[in-house]
Amino acid sequence: MKIEKISESRLFEKHEKSVVKKWIKTLKYGFFKRAWGGHANDGDEFGIWLKYQNKLELFEILDGLQIQLELIPENHPKAIAGKKYDRVEIEKFKSKIKDFPEFEQPLHVEIQSINCFCWIENGHICLKFSGQEDGNEYEVSELDFKNCLQVEQVIIDENLENYVSTDYENWVTNVSRKVYPELFN
Repeated sequence: MKIEKISESRLFEKHEKSVVKKWIKTLKYGFFKRAWGGHANDGDEFGIWLKYQNKLELFEILDGLQIQLELIPENHPKAIAGKKYDRVEIEKFKSKIKDFPEFEQPLHVEIQSINCFCWIENGHICLKFSGQEDGNEYEVSELDFKNCLQVEQVIIDENLENYVSTDYENWVTNVSRKVYPELFN
């Protein structure tokens, strides 16, 4: 069975092959994601995924990363399926964590003064690093790579290694040993 891959021209369009190889070989828990591009509305990023089985594990991980969740007040407005809303109205709604809908998604957080994006869903905490150099969240730089490395160290220091997930390897856009073994030589 042939595994689908991003073409080399696309994979190394923005960053030299030697740079991408350095990044992926250096990261222990993190990974580099090369965006599909076009109209996919995705961007390049570095990421770390952590996996939890229950609320206790979720909070153990978040405590180690010093990320606090906010409860969504019961009287807070909720979107009604099928109803159209303008942009101002949409911005009033809170993004809930599907696994624990009483909590709001953390979104933009700081982990020991490192900015990243955090999304919690389907038993995973997904940390994303991009845009730190120039504010363009669709692009990555050496600074984003270093931020990802620093959060890897936080994971080690807080004894969270057992929660690190390799499920990202199942996505062709995430450069991994499974899909791109030739880049790890």
